[in-house]
Amino acid sequence: MGGKVLVIGTYSGEGVDSFDWWQKLPNLSDYGTLILDTTRIFLYWNMAGRLKQPAESARERKFTPAAGIVPQTTLPKPDQYVLTNVNAQDEMIKSNMDAIKRKLVEMLEFDSNVYVLFSPSVEIAGEVEWKRTFPEPGVHKESVRFVGTNDWCPISVQTVAESGRRIRLVDKSYEDYFKTFPGWEYYFVPESLTIKELESYYGKRSKVVPHLKAIATNNLDKPIAVEFSAAFHRWAHDEDEPEGGWKSTPEKLGGTLVLLPTPDEYHTEPSVEWLLQRARGLEEVPPPSWVSDIEIPGEAALKNEISTEKRQVEAISSKIGKLESSLRELQRFKGLLYDTGASLQELVRETLEKLGARPEPSVVTDEFIIDIGGEKALIEVKGVTKSISKGDLGQLITDLGEHLKATGEDIHGILIGNAWRTLPVDQRDTHDKPIFPQNVVKIAENRNIRLISTTELFKAYCDSLKDPESKENTLRKIICGRDVIRF
Repeated sequence: MGGKVLVIGTYSGEGVDSFDWWQKLPNLSDYGTLILDTTRIFLYWNMAGRLKQPAESARERKFTPAAGIVPQTTLPKPDQYVLTNVNAQDEMIKSNMDAIKRKLVEMLEFDSNVYVLFSPSVEIAGEVEWKRTFPEPGVHKESVRFVGTNDWCPISVQTVAESGRRIRLVDKSYEDYFKTFPGWEYYFVPESLTIKELESYYGKRSKVVPHLKAIATNNLDKPIAVEFSAAFHRWAHDEDEPEGGWKSTPEKLGGTLVLLPTPDEYHTEPSVEWLLQRARGLEEVPPPSWVSDIEIPGEAALKNEISTEKRQVEAISSKIGKLESSLRELQRFKGLLYDTGASLQELVRETLEKLGARPEPSVVTDEFIIDIGGEKALIEVKGVTKSISKGDLGQLITDLGEHLKATGEDIHGILIGNAWRTLPVDQRDTHDKPIFPQNVVKIAENRNIRLISTTELFKAYCDSLKDPESKENTLRKIICGRDVIRF
């Protein structure tokens, strides 16, 4: 766990950036580790005697408030309080919690670590004065929601108020942290986890998959401390297609958000100190520069041997790098089976060129033309998550007409389609999932247009790697074949 550490809460320590909840905060993304003492939020108001339980009369009254005021008319829970005389510092706490939530949403995508001294949420209402004339005139006070003490949190997970003494450690690295605990006061409900903030922020580009693991539990395996993280998976569908599946392998693993109880909410300094020590790790004292001038017997021989081994490793690494580069280049052509758009078009062009066709640009479209022994054909490439449609074929027919008009050449047309591209190859071209439906085949037959699936093109390319002489037969089928071409 590297990087600077920031503590937000009532804490003061040498060499530590620390801020109270009501102070102006620095940019959280400047820090690799955050420690949030959220117990201070409730205590800041409660210890000052500024919180009170809503009066019974205020719970039961129903009325029409002044414009813009939404009164609290439901019966308050035991974890609800009213904050008297809301001031600028109170507003700053509320603003900081909103800002922290937004920043944590961004930071959880990256390798950041957030430790939270956590306590179940308490709803804080503020008193609002307003004038009314009915049923009795005068100035009246009502309470409206001001803030929840866990409004800073980018995830939502319910807690159940219950207490017990036995604590079972799941993550042994927290053994020292829990040594002073007399017991536990609540547990988390993992099934209640929601990540709406993360889904809203990342949803257009990634599927966010949450992971919530227990750090410690009670005797019934109910978690009393948890670690949240998220995996970010690329969507399997295109931006212009309806939402579909997502890649099984995550594109990125995010940071961690650790929610921990405290043995004493009124004295959290030892908990903060322990987390600081964990965040910093074991710090070594760097040697002064003059130490390098001192040599121990046998040191020179070891240095020489290390240098020799390093040169051998570098030579091997260079060879491996070249082999990996060749492997990546070879595997790139698997994109014929799943890709779409401009990248699929380029892969098709390269494949046809490697098979012996000579590609050249089209004067009427962003696709291309191939020349095989003097016979030319205009290529249309489509990658879709369903069957090739009449509209896909219609585009090629239009482009052929435009080419004839612009050049006077009546050339062949070939539609190369990657249909059902998100499915495994053996699940395509079935009775209910044809690559080229009969209506498309019929139109192609009438217009003397060839149809080639990218799965067939991929097969032909693989055959050419095993038997280069197969290229001639493949090219002959491409330029002389009819309707749906198979290799």
